Amino acid sequence: MKIIYVENVRVPSERAHAYQIVQTCAWLARFGHEVTLVNPSRAGDADVFRAYGLPERLFAHVMLRAWDPLTSAPSFVKAAAYGLQRWAFVRAARQWVRSQQADAWYTRDPAMVDALGGTVAGPWALELHDAPNNDPARWARIRDRVQRFVVISNGLKQKLIELGVPAFRVCVAHDGYDPALFRTAGDRHAERTRLGIPDDAFVAIYTGSFYPWKGTDLVVRAWTRTNPTAHLVMLGGPDADRKRIAALIDPSALGRVHILSTVERSRTIAMLAIADVGLLTSSPTHAIGRDYTSPLKQFEYLAAGLPVLASDVPSSHEVLEARVARYYEPTEAGFASALASVLNDNAWRETVRVAAASVVAPYTWEARARIIERCLLERV
Repeated sequence: MKIIYVENVRVPSERAHAYQIVQTCAWLARFGHEVTLVNPSRAGDADVFRAYGLPERLFAHVMLRAWDPLTSAPSFVKAAAYGLQRWAFVRAARQWVRSQQADAWYTRDPAMVDALGGTVAGPWALELHDAPNNDPARWARIRDRVQRFVVISNGLKQKLIELGVPAFRVCVAHDGYDPALFRTAGDRHAERTRLGIPDDAFVAIYTGSFYPWKGTDLVVRAWTRTNPTAHLVMLGGPDADRKRIAALIDPSALGRVHILSTVERSRTIAMLAIADVGLLTSSPTHAIGRDYTSPLKQFEYLAAGLPVLASDVPSSHEVLEARVARYYEPTEAGFASALASVLNDNAWRETVRVAAASVVAPYTWEARARIIERCLLERV
């Protein structure tokens, strides 16, 4: 099967979505499919295979040259610059796709289906990580052009059904993890020493972005209510978001909250060794966090043998089980109370290190790609 994956994203990049896209393409190619990833040349001429540690050029990677005002636009006009960048990429993509044939056209971006759907011949598969926007006419066009929808949660599948998509056209493929990254553990003592964290301190870790729907603001504000010897490590996000989060730290918690910039995934995995619990903080006030998300972090916490302290929202219950996770009411007091229960239960945390392996085992990138493969083969 020939699959063309079109996405207006920077690949390679430090963002989780780029990593996920590459994993999907790589595994579909390993299964014997002819895969081409098409994206704008915003990453210059960086080698995607070297950037993600892939041993060989598993799929074709086409970076279309298109005007990119984002590279020089000041922050206050980023939204307008992004709109222009998207327009330029769509224009370049329309030219490129006219000469291409595929058994399946794949994207994570509804706008690509809308913009290119009348240009390409062949069926579309749309992977969604959030609900479609509230433009009924635009959604109707997209829905009618897409033969299969791949979603990352059952909550999102239910939303699509409510929006008129037949259930048989929707495949659920939660996000995943790479077992190879966890064959060796990071150096707990060395990583803690680098951050100035005592070996005997309790450490909670959060990895990923700091968007409001992620719920990280609540955790930082609540840290002053936690055990005065406990440390919080937060790893990820762009500079502006890290500054926003840092401004929320109560003076009484200074020195116990460590906000670090994004690093390559192998370093992120190594740093999980410093932690006693991983945090899944999805906000109940945003539908994407409450109902739709399937965070990479939850799989990587479990693969590292970490128990998970999760916001008690529906999305947190799709993969996690009581034997590896505890839940908190998404308030500052609720978080502090739940953290204390985890901190004081050494025996439970030890049982998680064994149980986590069996819970996370079905969620490898390979297994996820098999779900997508079956979904595509059913429609072509």
